[in-house]
Amino acid sequence: MSGTSLDGLDLCGVEFRKESARWNAHILAFETIPYLGTPWGERLRAAYQAPGALRQQVSLDFAAWCQTQWLDFNQRHKLSCQAIAHHGHTVEHDPARGITVQIGHESALFASSPIPVVGDFRSASVARGGQGAPLVPIADRDLFGEFEVCVNLGGFSNASWTDSAGMRRAGDLGPCNGLLNGLASELGLDFDPDGIHAAQGSAADDARLRAMEFYHRPFPKSLGREWMEQSFMPEFAAIRPTSTQDALATAAEHIAWTLVHGLRSAGAPPGRVLLSGGGALNADLVRRIANQAPEWAWQVAPGELLQAKEALAFAYLGLLKLRGEPNVLLSYAGGSADGCDGIVFSSVRNI
Repeated sequence: MSGTSLDGLDLCGVEFRKESARWNAHILAFETIPYLGTPWGERLRAAYQAPGALRQQVSLDFAAWCQTQWLDFNQRHKLSCQAIAHHGHTVEHDPARGITVQIGHESALFASSPIPVVGDFRSASVARGGQGAPLVPIADRDLFGEFEVCVNLGGFSNASWTDSAGMRRAGDLGPCNGLLNGLASELGLDFDPDGIHAAQGSAADDARLRAMEFYHRPFPKSLGREWMEQSFMPEFAAIRPTSTQDALATAAEHIAWTLVHGLRSAGAPPGRVLLSGGGALNADLVRRIANQAPEWAWQVAPGELLQAKEALAFAYLGLLKLRGEPNVLLSYAGGSADGCDGIVFSSVRNI
């Protein structure tokens, strides 16, 4: 899994077992291979703006690099995997125009794999008129059903929950680490550790941001880098304080509001919330969220699950694909129907 925060490649080895009609997941190993010190942060960013030959070359090279990282990871941890689920890296996402593009899915590279490699999870959902994101809610429902709500604090924030009719609902809520990390770079940091700089700042009035159309659009809905660059950042620039600490405080307070507003406006049930993703390591951000929404009990995911959960979820989507079972539901992704989505890049089709 490579996410919009561009911090690195997440590798998760997970064992699934079905007991009493419910799947259980056990993480065998997890690592993040940082992009810092590699060319991948720069090359993936370059692929955003360069459809065509450059993007295709980046995709080929990224696929080969991911395969090497996986083989090394597999050897280090002595795993005996039956399949690989490979998300790739999103370089375009605009479902309103029928577009979602993840690079690093190269059939020529993976077709000879002795075990199935499942990739390209999002395009079929968008082709059906859906959002193609978020895709983890089926894993939230099946693997973490003891929580009323599951929230991922990644490059963007997203959440999923089951409504009163028993339908799984979900959507992107707003910017998150992509905004905070960009501001932290002004201080020479990759991120704001524990939100200490945001905690020392004073938040500006973000009413202008709260009025943005996306926040008042009904679910299902999703966000992409395009919205961040073209819509959000100009509005944020208009209200941000000069001080980076104050800007971080403004961003953190707004992120907390977007999350709480999204859940409340969608009627998400009160109760326990599982927080995962890199943003869950930000103590100041978690505090701001909890202060704004006391009707929920906010629980940070324990241990490796905190950062491994999204990669684990895509492993589960790969499992369902190989079993021929629905892995993307119209109730949260939209579109014309549920889907058993993804492409199997191997002659081995089932497990």
